[in-house]
Amino acid sequence: MKKHIYLILGMVVFGFIVAYFYSVLVYGGFRGLISEFRDLPSEARLVQMRSDVAEDLAQEHSEFSSIDGLTFYKETHSDVCVKGEHGWKRSNSFAYLCSYRITYYYGTSRDYYNLLLEIEEFLDGSDWKIQNTNPPRKTISEAISENLKEAFLADLPIYTKKNSTNNNTMYLRVNNFPGRSSGWKELAEEPFPFMFGFSRYQIVHQDQSSVSPNEIFQDISSAGQQRLMIVISEDYFRN
Repeated sequence: MKKHIYLILGMVVFGFIVAYFYSVLVYGGFRGLISEFRDLPSEARLVQMRSDVAEDLAQEHSEFSSIDGLTFYKETHSDVCVKGEHGWKRSNSFAYLCSYRITYYYGTSRDYYNLLLEIEEFLDGSDWKIQNTNPPRKTISEAISENLKEAFLADLPIYTKKNSTNNNTMYLRVNNFPGRSSGWKELAEEPFPFMFGFSRYQIVHQDQSSVSPNEIFQDISSAGQQRLMIVISEDYFRN
């Protein structure tokens, strides 16, 4: 009888060891293994979350109407959900991640340097904070002071703010898509909305505007104006 008990216990322990090393090699640890069993909310729930976050981001952007000298040209969006990667040597901390981004394109005939200074003043007075990084990012004032002749090419800081509706973090960038700096003016399509890269995309949902930033920039330049871009985004689901 005892031999049978020991045999069963041995098989359980052996199975545990095999499962552990399998999860480490294939799923990136137990966190990855657990993530494989998580799922997205219902489609109806996701639709509602997308609608809510789009409305919140649009409301935040509407405050920019107080800044003079901006001619609105176009609004584009990017809405993407990806499945985390939990394979060998790769383990994301999430099962699924969804992000919504709205990009507003403007033209301006104002002095660009002073316009950016006014935008900085507006953000500082609207509860937006420069994202904490190490080393710290330069302020808008500091960044453009180093690029007086081409202020629109300056690598400007990322701003964050808590969404009072759901307590998620909203991100705001000027002339900069997530994860990109001066290359923003040379994009032929809406870029991937996440700040970090994936070794391979496991996209489970994607909906984005088909127009390229370059086309919009050309329209603005043809009108004799300089280009300005306000990019505001939020990760609205993560598990």
